[in-house]
Amino acid sequence: MVILEIVLLALATTVRPTSLAALYALLGTPAPRRLMVAYVLAGLAFTVGFGLLVVWVFNGIDLNAGSSHTKAVAQLVGGLIVLLFAVLLKTGRIGGPHPSDAPRPRTRWEGILDRRLTPRTAAIAGPATHIPGIFYLVALNIIVAQQVKFAGGLLEVLIYNVVWFAIPIVALAVCIVAPDSARAGVHGIEQWTRRNARSILLAVSFVLGGALVVRGPVGL
Repeated sequence: MVILEIVLLALATTVRPTSLAALYALLGTPAPRRLMVAYVLAGLAFTVGFGLLVVWVFNGIDLNAGSSHTKAVAQLVGGLIVLLFAVLLKTGRIGGPHPSDAPRPRTRWEGILDRRLTPRTAAIAGPATHIPGIFYLVALNIIVAQQVKFAGGLLEVLIYNVVWFAIPIVALAVCIVAPDSARAGVHGIEQWTRRNARSILLAVSFVLGGALVVRGPVGL
């Protein structure tokens, strides 16, 4: 069940406007494969490394990890955080893609990316567009609370990140044989995101947050 929670938390962060913008720019270059490899590998190295650092640090602290009480507290706290995020998103206190939004202005970072498309720039863009956020922190909280062994935590961190990077990984695979198709696909996802991402993010947040809040007290 923990794996399912981790996968759902990762799915909530799979579609990111900044990541899609970076992918679209990289795939529009004359030789996108090398740039895409740098982007994906650097991004994964950063996010996986961050997750493993958290797991390793807390692995050496006596938190009664693995006990039903610790798991319950982690689920309850994580659920409340996710529900708070959902409420803030619903009320407009925090931003999110909305179908009625006007096309957002280009950021300074995106302008730099367009002008300086090198493997080094792509490698920097990977982590820059995948800064760990609330859902990753909640997932790590659940992993640390229920997993005593570092190896088990490693597997769950990898699962989260593979799901999180699903679009860049698939775009890279398609880019190897058909770069134009990969760019068209990313553009289509970006348009779909504008129409549907907010609703899906709200639904996942309320459902998953509610499930964690309900399950948590059962173990206390």
